[in-house]
Amino acid sequence: MKTTLNSSKIHVPVKIGSRMKVFPNQILMLKADQNYTYVFLKNGSKILSSTTLGTIEKRLVGNTFYRVNRSTVVNTRHIINTGRKNLEIQTTETSKPLLVKISRRRAKLFLAFTDLNN
Repeated sequence: MKTTLNSSKIHVPVKIGSRMKVFPNQILMLKADQNYTYVFLKNGSKILSSTTLGTIEKRLVGNTFYRVNRSTVVNTRHIINTGRKNLEIQTTETSKPLLVKISRRRAKLFLAFTDLNN
């Protein structure tokens, strides 16, 4: 899946639930929990949405989001360190970063994706 960056889509709110919209640059990552999705925001809050991860991911096409494993989509703008198996996402300035596992099958594609977008 080839995704191109479009900076104009960053300033348009994305629908993440029935009545919720969030700006894509405020989203750190999306985490699936069966048919629900946790949306982790830059300000440290977490929103539970009854929309599936795949649906929200489709709404974010054209932004800097990448699915690193079956249940996690990350915003590549908030990644501070990338390894072969894990990556670190900076949540807030005061807290320690979150560690997210990268799927073995998606690791090479993810590293190529981040190289293209940096």
